[in-house]
Amino acid sequence: MNILFVCTGNVSRSYLAEMLLKHEIVKNHLQGIHVASAGILDYSGLPADPIMINYLNGMNVPSGNHISRTISREDAYWADMILVMEERHREFISARWPDAVFRMERLGKYISPDQLEDDIIDPYGKSPQHYRVVQSQIESAIKTIFIKFVSHAQTQIHNG
Repeated sequence: MNILFVCTGNVSRSYLAEMLLKHEIVKNHLQGIHVASAGILDYSGLPADPIMINYLNGMNVPSGNHISRTISREDAYWADMILVMEERHREFISARWPDAVFRMERLGKYISPDQLEDDIIDPYGKSPQHYRVVQSQIESAIKTIFIKFVSHAQTQIHNG
C-alpha cells in the first residue's frame, strides 16, 4: 500500500502527516506500507517547518531530514491513496492526472465522525494557535487512518 500526503509547499502539513504515519508503521512493526509527501507548488529543496520539527521532537517522533518536493506524475500513479489538505490540492492533481481522482480524499475527512471532507488550513507563518489546531487535526486524522486502513491492509497482507 502506497500513501501520499499532499499540501501546498510540502514543508508543514504533508510533512507532518508523513512523519506521524511512518512513526505508527515503524512502532507497530508493519511491512509493505510506504508513505511519502509532496506539495503542489514548486518549493522543492526547502527544509521542513521548524515548528513542525519541534512538535515531532516533543512527541519523540523522528523528524527525518526532510527536503520539500513537488508532486510528480510518478507520485500520482504510485499512490494507492492520495490524501490532500485542501480542495484546491485535489483540483490541482485532478487537472493534471485525472485518473488519480478516484484515489484522492481530503485528510480532514478523518478528523470527525461525520466524515465531512474539511480542509486543513495552512498554518505556515501564522500564529501558534493556528499550528496547534493543525497539529491536532493531522494527529487525529492519522490515528483514524492508521486504524481504518493501514492496520486493515496489514491484516490483508498476512491473510493473503
